[in-house]
Amino acid sequence: MGGEEEAAGPVRNMFPWHAKTKEECFAELGCKPDLHKTGLTVEEAKTRLEKYGYNKLTEKEKVTLLQRIWAQVANVLVGILVFVAIVSVVQAATADTTDKVVTNSIQVGLI
Repeated sequence: MGGEEEAAGPVRNMFPWHAKTKEECFAELGCKPDLHKTGLTVEEAKTRLEKYGYNKLTEKEKVTLLQRIWAQVANVLVGILVFVAIVSVVQAATADTTDKVVTNSIQVGLI
């Protein structure tokens, strides 16, 4: 349980932007109240870019096709079925009568 929090990183107290007024948000960001009319200066934009970085979302790690297949077959019951199929193939290969060969081949097909 504790490992999940450590892996995600430290939890920060986030400013509740949705619950504050426009003026409180401007004060938290250190902006002038008439920012929507005047905009940022080039110097302000550069300092904010250095301080906060680019306005870019991070991408999740993509799951490959092999990872998806492994997630589906990584199961004890699937392993048991594969083992039984291998035993049936070996029995079919070493069978001495045609009846047993056909029976074991049908078993492998069903598994």
